[in-house]
Amino acid sequence: MSDEGLTVFNGRYELLRRIARGGMADVYLARDASLDRQVAVKVLFPEFANDPSFVERFRREAKAAANLNHPNIVGIYDWGQEQGTYYIVMEYVVGRSMADVMRSTGRLSPDRAAEIASDVAEALSSAHNAGLVHRDIKLGNIIVSDDGQVKVADFGIATALARRTGDNLTHIGSVMGTATYFSPEQAQGKALDGRSDLYSLGVVLYEMIVGKPPFTADTSTAVAVKHVQERPLAPSLLGVSIVESLEAIILKLLAKNPANRYPKAEDLRADLQRYLAGAHSIPTRTGQSPRVRTGERPATASPAPPVPAAPAAGRPRTGPVATAPPPSGGPPTGPRAQVPAAPGPGPGPPPQYVPPAYYYEEVHRSDGWKRTVLMFLGLVVLVAALGFLGWIFYDSLGLGDNNGPAEPTTPDNALIEVPDVSGLSYGEADALLRSAGLEPEPSYQVNTGVPENTVFAQSPPGGQRIEEGATVALTVSQGETPRVPPVRGRNRVDATEILRSAGYEVIVIEGTSQAEAGIVVGQEPSSNTELALGEAVTITVSTGPGQIFVPDVRGQTLIQAIQTLADQGFRVAERREPSATVPEGEIIETDPLHGFPVAVGLEIYIIVSDGPPLVAIPDVQGLLFDTGKLAIERAGLVVGIVTFEPVEPGSSDVGRILAQTPPPNLEVSAETEVDVVVGESAETEGDQVVPESPEGEGGETEGIDQTGAGLPEEPDETG
Repeated sequence: MSDEGLTVFNGRYELLRRIARGGMADVYLARDASLDRQVAVKVLFPEFANDPSFVERFRREAKAAANLNHPNIVGIYDWGQEQGTYYIVMEYVVGRSMADVMRSTGRLSPDRAAEIASDVAEALSSAHNAGLVHRDIKLGNIIVSDDGQVKVADFGIATALARRTGDNLTHIGSVMGTATYFSPEQAQGKALDGRSDLYSLGVVLYEMIVGKPPFTADTSTAVAVKHVQERPLAPSLLGVSIVESLEAIILKLLAKNPANRYPKAEDLRADLQRYLAGAHSIPTRTGQSPRVRTGERPATASPAPPVPAAPAAGRPRTGPVATAPPPSGGPPTGPRAQVPAAPGPGPGPPPQYVPPAYYYEEVHRSDGWKRTVLMFLGLVVLVAALGFLGWIFYDSLGLGDNNGPAEPTTPDNALIEVPDVSGLSYGEADALLRSAGLEPEPSYQVNTGVPENTVFAQSPPGGQRIEEGATVALTVSQGETPRVPPVRGRNRVDATEILRSAGYEVIVIEGTSQAEAGIVVGQEPSSNTELALGEAVTITVSTGPGQIFVPDVRGQTLIQAIQTLADQGFRVAERREPSATVPEGEIIETDPLHGFPVAVGLEIYIIVSDGPPLVAIPDVQGLLFDTGKLAIERAGLVVGIVTFEPVEPGSSDVGRILAQTPPPNLEVSAETEVDVVVGESAETEGDQVVPESPEGEGGETEGIDQTGAGLPEEPDETG
């Protein structure tokens, strides 16, 4: 500790204040006392400091990122261990993240978004060349300094492309990062390379231009499914004014198959730079350039002729182009000679030929005769192979042999007669076929005329003789309405086969859980849900323990919620809190919140509603009745029974509340009734005091008008 009471790491880094909180660590603004400069210090959460895998990942972040020296990457200065945890010291960037910028300004112009994406691509190129994949490119990890410089931060879950000896911390199948920016292969837990970062950058570029990411949903899992299954809407279809070349770049980045994206970040940066230089044409085989989608971006002056930007797959392009002569001065040939017609006020020297510099340019091939010869030889070999197979088939039939067809290789006494199982339930058919030494293979179809789960067709049919162990295909009725079969708890292969046999498409998402790797731990829609055939069913397959998302248990009963969390490997505890909106006994939320990534085995609190919050009864004794009544009602309570008690004529207690039930400061539920005793002037007859009660003798009134009507008036000055 310093003299000022500040926490000091390594005797030099004085922690001033916390400025951010991430998934694994807190980030503090600190002062480097040795160099007298501001730095950012990332401190690992205490609960992770004892986890060897987290510690190693944290240390590797520091070591790997410290080797990156690039103006568009947040620099790493130092790292170490202090007070039972680990920390790294980073460059402190005075600026805002793009997430903050978007929240305050909304979507960006296409040019500004392309400039930012180009700088990020340059940073990723440096990281990828060093063997690192960022794995969490998102708006929150892109920082724009006050002087406009773009920097990429947080290589906290980076993975070495080249697997080191003994390094098995980040397995294929683990899902890390932010679901909104997942690549399809990342959502499925597959192996990643730099093209996964480029997909995430495509999501960022899309969000900066459109104002929202391409895929949104209520849960992180649903977003991940959309990354795998759905195609993004082109920005122009959402009413965004964008040049077709920039839209082509975005859609190429968001390709589901990594092979269809840019192979390297520098290729992406080259296309973005061409776009920013004013090159908006997309080359095609017909040499046509495209039209602008919904608004033309003004072309900026450039000393060099524009070069086409990234090509877009799909419909043909239309529009005028100009052809530039080759260096020899001859006529232009092929699509590579086409450049956009440059506007100008008058004639001038012809533009110089610029060789294409982008990686996807089609290269003219001069070896066509060789390919023709190879195709002809391949055709000859194919015809010969087909002839040979035909001869073998003819010979197997024995048509050229006077002795008749060849005898079967299996003796007739070794074959098994297939039982007729049509009309039996699937369970009965399965048992009968297995007892006969055959293997049933069910498929499910909707059949309104056959009871559910009943076999109505089989192949081979009953009575035919086949080899032992052969498969018998059974067609089983699903009844009138198809339902999703249960596959939770089965292994991945069996679950996929069952769902496909039932007529559904299957989407597989891999995630960590306490279950054994390869076991299905969830399905959506759930089992027995009515779902039309041909629709997709998503199954979540366990990759073993690790970090997973807290499931959403709102709307479930307490027992169901406990079971859901326990099935995911969490320890469960209950906590009750008052709620004015959630009925008593229902679940308000979990702590940590649903959708938050946490380590498996963490204790999750289920917060259950205790109903509306309790109200403290105000002290109204000594107040005039109207004033006390107002105080009771403002507290959310109601005035109950009003009882009058005689007091001396002229007393200051006339019309005032003398007592109340329940007593003051007691906490009760809203709308609770508060009974009060009100002072009432009494008349003196001889030696006896008689209360002035409108009800006559007794001096007590129940059910008095709650407006206070009927209360005695204040005594006059004469009493």
